[in-house]
Amino acid sequence: MSHIKLSHLFITSTLALVLGGCGDKNDKAVFSPEGGHPSDWIITHKTSARADVASCTECHGEKYTGGIAKVGCMEPSAVKGFTCHFSSPVENMTGCISCHGNGPYGPYGVTAPNRQFAHARHTALAGVDCDTCHEKAGTGTAGHAKATGTGVSRATVVLASKYNAYKASVPFGYADGKCSNVSCHGGTLTPAWTGTLVVVSGDKNICLKCHEQRGTSGIQPYNSYYSGDYSGTNLHEYHLGAAVNATCTDCHRISTLTNYQQHYGGISANTFTAPQQTIGESPTKIGSYSSGRCLNTAVGCHPSGFNPSWR
Repeated sequence: MSHIKLSHLFITSTLALVLGGCGDKNDKAVFSPEGGHPSDWIITHKTSARADVASCTECHGEKYTGGIAKVGCMEPSAVKGFTCHFSSPVENMTGCISCHGNGPYGPYGVTAPNRQFAHARHTALAGVDCDTCHEKAGTGTAGHAKATGTGVSRATVVLASKYNAYKASVPFGYADGKCSNVSCHGGTLTPAWTGTLVVVSGDKNICLKCHEQRGTSGIQPYNSYYSGDYSGTNLHEYHLGAAVNATCTDCHRISTLTNYQQHYGGISANTFTAPQQTIGESPTKIGSYSSGRCLNTAVGCHPSGFNPSWR
C-alpha cells in the first residue's frame, strides 16, 4: 500500500514540476495553468528572455533548438504564424538579424519578418544598415513592427534628416512601398520596395534615374547636375543638348558608377564627393581627365588643341 502511495506521490511531484516550468531555473518565465506559456507569449516573451535568456535552455535545449519542449527558438517553419530568430537569440540579443535574417546583411527570405524584397541591394551593395531606413524603430520602440494575433504589421520607415534630397525643407515620404525626396535617389520617386529597378543593359541614361539637371528656379536636389561654364554657357546643358547630344555614360564610366564608394563616397553624402573619379577611360569617349580638362583630341570630340577646363 505504501509502495502505491509513494509511486503516486512521485508521479504527482513530477507532473507538478513539469507544469511549474521544468525547474527552478525558469523562475523568471511565465506559464499558464496548463503548463505551457500563455497564448500571447510569442509576442511578449522578449522581456523575460532579456532578463535571463539562460532560463529558456531548460525546456528549449542548451542551444535553443527544441529540448523537452520540442519547440526550438530557430524553427525553420512558423510557430503560431510567426517565424523568428534566424540566428541564435543569444548571439544577437539586441540586433535586427536575430529575427530578420541570418548573416551580416539581414532579410533574405520570403516570409515575415524575413522578407528580402530590396534589402540586399541596399545592405550588401550600398552599405546601408538597418537604422538608415528604420531610424529609432528597433525592437521595443513604438516604430517597430508589431506582432498581432493575425500577423505582423509593417515596420515604420523613417530616414534621418541627413538623407534629405533637397536644400530646402522638403519632407521624406513613404507610400505604396515607394520613397520620395531622399538624396540617395536624387529626390526622384523610387520603384516599389517589393519590385525591382529595371535597368536595360547598355542604358546610357541610367544616371537620370537618380540625377536630374538643375533648373534655374525652384527647389533643387542636392545631387542634381548643372556644373561647368565656358563663356557663359553651362557645359552640362551644352553637352547633353542638341548641339552635342552626348549621354551621361559618354563621359562617366559605368565601372565606377557601380562602385558606391567611388561613385558617391557613402549613402549619407548630400553632394558629389569626387565626380572626377567617374570620368574617362574606355568605354567612354574620353581618353583621360585631368585638372578639369578632357584630353580627348584623339577621338575628335573637340577640335585639335581645344580642351578648356570644365571648371
